Amino acid sequence: MKSIILSIFVLGAIVCFSSCKNDKKEEAPAATETPAAPAATDVLPTPAPPPSPEPAQNAKGVWHYTCAKGCEGGAGAQGACAKCGGPLTHNATYHAQ
Repeated sequence: MKSIILSIFVLGAIVCFSSCKNDKKEEAPAATETPAAPAATDVLPTPAPPPSPEPAQNAKGVWHYTCAKGCEGGAGAQGACAKCGGPLTHNATYHAQ
């Protein structure tokens, strides 16, 4: 019985050590060549600048965003009213001509 256990242990050790091979993969050497400058046809066009934000008031003096509670004034972006702290809502008449 002891010989069977000993042989199983030895066989297990052999399997364990043989499966733990140290396979080192050779890494490819890094390229030392400098890439060539791009040809004129490879140059990408310069992107267009982002659109400028709309002004806070149009030519008629109408605010883009006005206070939902009716406070005087407004702003060029959605946020809080400077007078009462209420929400500013979009004013559709700003875009009307």
